[in-house]
Amino acid sequence: MSTRVQKSAILNENIDKVWNVLRNFDFPSKIFPVIESSIIEGDSTPTTVGAIRVLKWKTGETNKQRLLELSDLSHKIIYELIESEQTAEVTAYISTIKLIRITESNQTLLTWESEFSADVKKDLINFESKSVSLNLQDLQKFFSK
Repeated sequence: MSTRVQKSAILNENIDKVWNVLRNFDFPSKIFPVIESSIIEGDSTPTTVGAIRVLKWKTGETNKQRLLELSDLSHKIIYELIESEQTAEVTAYISTIKLIRITESNQTLLTWESEFSADVKKDLINFESKSVSLNLQDLQKFFSK
């Protein structure tokens, strides 16, 4: 069984505008309707590697994620789950969002990959696959305004 979810989408916006939004680690509440809040803990800024964001979904679930990498050169962010208020269905995961410039059309290719620990269940992989697909649709809507 795969322990990875990989999805991609074309955004109808140039990479600089997309990156300007996504490089801020608190972006989820600005884009995804299912997220109630995305708050950076402590004195860190939303672009500080090591920053921890607390995500709260409108359904009440919360979790904490740590920013592991932020690359303006590669247009890439990597973050990991570090804590979940509810019992997590997996011990750990690391997600990577990467942007690629499409020069011909001045659009952006966004790839989103999540790698889960070996204890992940098939149901969670299926759920995450659907969730990332919905996130990509929300991103397309957000950048087509």
